[in-house]
Amino acid sequence: MKLLEQLANRSSALKVHEVAEMFGVTPQHIYKMAASGQLPSFRVAGAVRFDPQDLANWLMKKSPTSVPVERFRKAESAR
Repeated sequence: MKLLEQLANRSSALKVHEVAEMFGVTPQHIYKMAASGQLPSFRVAGAVRFDPQDLANWLMKKSPTSVPVERFRKAESAR
């Protein structure tokens, strides 16, 4: 399953270790990217969390040839 598909299938906020696993990097790298503003994130009671849609949009900006996430949502709802 492609990364955008994984994100499109998520409806709840992602934790640092989940994003790190998806991206194939260390949690420390994700913390650094979030702290510097490179990766869209928010905090809940001090814990860093990620909105799957924000991450999908961020990825699409990084790779403009990607297929829009909305396409995957429509495909999933049709199943």
